[in-house]
Amino acid sequence: MLLQLTAIFLYYTSLVSGQQQCSYVATCGDNVTVTPGNLISGRGEKGDTGLPGKMGPRGFTGNNGSIGPTGPKGDPGMGRRAVAGSQGPVGSKGYKGKKGEALNSEDFNRDLNEIRERLREMNSRLTATSCSTSSVDGYQRFISNNKEAVCDHGWTVFQRRFDGSVYFNRGWREYKDGFGNMEGEFWLGLDKIYELTSGQNCKLKIKMKGFDYATAYAHYRSFAIDDESRNYRLHVSGFSGTAGDSLTYSNGIRFTTKDRDNDEYSGNLALYYGADGGWWYKYYIYSKLNAAWGRSRSYRNNMIWKHWKGDYEAIKESTMMFKCE
Repeated sequence: MLLQLTAIFLYYTSLVSGQQQCSYVATCGDNVTVTPGNLISGRGEKGDTGLPGKMGPRGFTGNNGSIGPTGPKGDPGMGRRAVAGSQGPVGSKGYKGKKGEALNSEDFNRDLNEIRERLREMNSRLTATSCSTSSVDGYQRFISNNKEAVCDHGWTVFQRRFDGSVYFNRGWREYKDGFGNMEGEFWLGLDKIYELTSGQNCKLKIKMKGFDYATAYAHYRSFAIDDESRNYRLHVSGFSGTAGDSLTYSNGIRFTTKDRDNDEYSGNLALYYGADGGWWYKYYIYSKLNAAWGRSRSYRNNMIWKHWKGDYEAIKESTMMFKCE
């Protein structure tokens, strides 16, 4: 009786407040009935699901996971290898050349001679090269129309004697072309001397040594010779040195050999007083460095330089050289 009164009281209260208290009323809408068991246990039947609440704050970002293991190798692709291209077509054959004419030996020789003559003309116009432009001492080959020369401290040597190993009793042709050994005694040749000095300002130096080992030198400020058509006439002037001047006497004199008499004497001085050696003989003998080598004390045979050793004292060594500017 008491429980029923309590239930009626609660139901009435809910009606008054406009709210349903489904856990303690006898009925709750169309589906809920209050039983004495519910009231005794203090728990009503399960109600309907409530409305979702507001979203809570965003949680912290989690750490990245570890890298997973490498996957297995994929299967090979199924692509096909490219096929090589085919060779292009062969080009057409060229035209056949015309047949050459037979070689005419006369025409060939004429053309060859013409080429040789032109080469000689070109060589004759080349400026000669000398040791003047070189700092090399001793033996040196330089090219000037295929000529060879020896250098001595920038001077071009054209005569050298020191032991009598080469005979200087030669004729015109040999004095013109040159003779001897470039590494020993030699005469360069009048043609070569002319080619290497022509058209230039050249100086002459002569170094000498006696059998007594005394030395002297003669230096000439100006030196030149003419070509063969003028018999290699000597032009020399401007002496200085320690040997005395025994060559200016021969200035303007043509060259004489045992087979070509160009001196001013009644006979051939190369034969009578030059011991067959070629030189620029005039009338008297003041110098003859191409005479026979030795110490015979004979006026006819010795190499002499009158203003140094006199007429009878032989010269042992001589070196004649020029330098051009």
